[in-house]
Amino acid sequence: MIRLNNRGQSLVMFILIIPIFLLIMTLVYDVGNAIYEKNKLSNVSYMTIQYGLDNIESIDENELISLIMKNVDNPKLISVLIENGEIEIKLTKDVKGIIGKMFNFDLITVVSEYHGEIINGKKVIERIK
Repeated sequence: MIRLNNRGQSLVMFILIIPIFLLIMTLVYDVGNAIYEKNKLSNVSYMTIQYGLDNIESIDENELISLIMKNVDNPKLISVLIENGEIEIKLTKDVKGIIGKMFNFDLITVVSEYHGEIINGKKVIERIK
């Protein structure tokens, strides 16, 4: 009986599987990073509206924008609107991730929109998007 040499099969399978595994791990990291940035933007929006509603008589848009700029790195868009005792904030940020850095493009844009007002002496803050 002739015995075949199967020593090279494992190496070929390893070489074929490793790039797929690395791509999947990179995508998992990029999606996780985008979710983290979305949560960070949401927290900053929520806290900024809380601060704005606590000081609604004396606050202006520029003060809220400077507060956001202290807490968010490289925002794409900051929109703050204070009107009739209501505050609306929209933040967007581009998240590159590993794939975006390799190919120099923005992979995901995360958006956070919140609206807040005082109704019957209570702060009401709701997420729009």
